[in-house]
Amino acid sequence: MLLRVQHETKLTYSNDVSETVFEVRMAPPSEDDQTCLGYRLRITPSAPVTVYQDGFANRVDLFNLYRPYRELLIRATSVVRTHRAAGEPKLAEVPFDPESDEFQAVDALEYRLPSKLVERGPELVAFLESFPRPSGSLLDVVNQLMNATRSRLVYENKVTSARTPVGEALTLGRGVCQDFAHLFLGACRGVGLAARYVSGYIHEPGEIATHAWCQVWAGRNGWVDVDPTRGHIVGDDYVRIALGRDYLDVPPNRGIYRGLAEETINVAVKVEPISRVPNDWGEWSEGSDAPWSAASWIQSGRQSPRGRTSQMQSQSSFRQQQGQQQS
Repeated sequence: MLLRVQHETKLTYSNDVSETVFEVRMAPPSEDDQTCLGYRLRITPSAPVTVYQDGFANRVDLFNLYRPYRELLIRATSVVRTHRAAGEPKLAEVPFDPESDEFQAVDALEYRLPSKLVERGPELVAFLESFPRPSGSLLDVVNQLMNATRSRLVYENKVTSARTPVGEALTLGRGVCQDFAHLFLGACRGVGLAARYVSGYIHEPGEIATHAWCQVWAGRNGWVDVDPTRGHIVGDDYVRIALGRDYLDVPPNRGIYRGLAEETINVAVKVEPISRVPNDWGEWSEGSDAPWSAASWIQSGRQSPRGRTSQMQSQSSFRQQQGQQQS
């Protein structure tokens, strides 16, 4: 499936702000199951962009704005071809045995541990004790854990935030896709499976396009994408952006600034199928007077981690922009 993704974030402030440091994670990587055919990033006011990989091998576009401003517009556009192989066979042929060597691969061990938003607190322990220990093939286990997750949470907007821990979501019994993902992560890790958080987009007419789901380690078959919110294995209508232990590792945008001002955030996302790559994409990357702050037409891939992102602190007012993914 050939998809075009447009993600626009507009931030407005009641007073001037300045000395902004901002991170953007909106570039789809090229991997086995998807190919990024093009990516462009527009920032207004314009600013030079530095590209690096964080500790989870996600691409990060980093920029600074030193001069005062009251409005910041970030617009990311990408064209992605998805070619995802069916995940069910990859899970069905693997027996559930978390103590076996293939389930304890070094690359997966970190994702068997609790994380900041998926702590093994009393609420999660009670949830794990509420259903029998799963058994069968890995596909059987994944389906059992998805069913347990979906039976415990009711989908409802605006009852949780981007930073809601899994214990609080369990207490509420309601939440959005990131809460379903966090609970499924806790269930997987609770029974000994490695699982990680995925941020991205989904093409589903009439629905919000930003989405969150999970990947489960399937031993010799690698990582398999699973959507606990919808209760199925991920297909070609999903575009992956970033991976991490939980949401805090993968926010689409995050930053700080100096100043005292009220902030308003508006986000618009559109995912649509297209028949071909736009002809003018090559033109966008040519010429020093092009309006795009970052290089266009970049093919991005996931490579080896190069160290974790350092924490940023402000000497004055501190604000983090982390838009909630709701779909």
